[in-house]
Amino acid sequence: MNILYLVHRIPYPPDKGDKIRSHRWLRHLAARHRVHLVTLYDDPGDVVHLKQLEGLCASVHALPLRRNRARIKALLGLLGSAPLSLAWFDSAELKAAVADLVAREGIDLALCYSSSMAPYLDGLDLPLKVMDMVDVDSEKFRSYAALGRGPKARIYGLEARRLARYEEKLVEDFDSVILCTEQEAVLLADRVERRDKIVAIGNGVDLPEIERTEGDRAGQRLIFVGAMDYQANVDAVVYAAHEIMPLVLDEHPDARFQIVGRDPTPEVRALAALPGVEVTGAVPDIGRHLADATLSLVPLRVAQGIQNKVLEAMAWALPVITAPRIVTSLGLDDLGPVIAAESAKDYARAVVDLLEDPDECRRRGRAGRAFVAEAFAWQPRLDALDRTLRIDVARTGAPA
Repeated sequence: MNILYLVHRIPYPPDKGDKIRSHRWLRHLAARHRVHLVTLYDDPGDVVHLKQLEGLCASVHALPLRRNRARIKALLGLLGSAPLSLAWFDSAELKAAVADLVAREGIDLALCYSSSMAPYLDGLDLPLKVMDMVDVDSEKFRSYAALGRGPKARIYGLEARRLARYEEKLVEDFDSVILCTEQEAVLLADRVERRDKIVAIGNGVDLPEIERTEGDRAGQRLIFVGAMDYQANVDAVVYAAHEIMPLVLDEHPDARFQIVGRDPTPEVRALAALPGVEVTGAVPDIGRHLADATLSLVPLRVAQGIQNKVLEAMAWALPVITAPRIVTSLGLDDLGPVIAAESAKDYARAVVDLLEDPDECRRRGRAGRAFVAEAFAWQPRLDALDRTLRIDVARTGAPA
């Protein structure tokens, strides 16, 4: 089959949440089909990764996304009625490349990764169109608006309303819409007539080959891993550094909160001046930092659904402390490997209890690794993707 795959950010290297998922879909589809990848990159350093993608795909069409230009387009978008994120990812050159591909290659199906790529298919005649929306982003922007103040909060609120209308339109326009959790799928399904078009396909996780040893948790290192220019992550680490860590340090002055991830904003970098906080920026091997950590502190107040950072921590046998809705999305209760916390006091108490009980820390860590090994293997998710794309899951390569 000839598959057109549109991704809003270059799906390599798979070193952050959205890229882990988009790269896994690409590897799976490219192993048996001709995949034509259309993507954008906002880091000039990502150009070196194009050869890796060209080795997988029938063709690769990647253009730079210049942030200053994208910011201006988004600001001008305030005068219109479309979501600002569509203007941010808009490229006339890439749109022409997509139209040319469809005209030349006899595309059998188009898979869009992120609602921001949907406009590239406007006006094109395709046999099958599938949208991997991943998250209901309008809900995320609604949360940003609730937490923010002033003009920024009003813009977030505006984007939430515009995106909500656009998400509902995408259910009408596409043959299927994929979300990453059942909770996200229900959020969208409750707003549309064609609920039957919506399917939940979650993320999987790869287990590290070398398990942690019993002595690995002798320290008091709390870790948060994620892209540190992503607003939900920024909010989480700022909250942890200012509200949770002072309470932890009152009882464990040697505890350290390590923030690991690329592109930390000025607000995140400033946290390194606080007691007990370390900001690493990009690191060559995130696994080494996870292997050295004691527990994973993930106080997300905005993000929805299953978080790759939580799955990765569990794969490394780290106990995780996070928001109740994240625990629920995993299908767990509070007695399992993940602890739910509501307030800064709750988070701090959970951290202190684990630091003071190494046996319980290890028990929850081992339970987490066993849980993701069983519940978050990739193959069932890849089979579900094939079914949604109407590809024969018996792997004949023929459309179902």
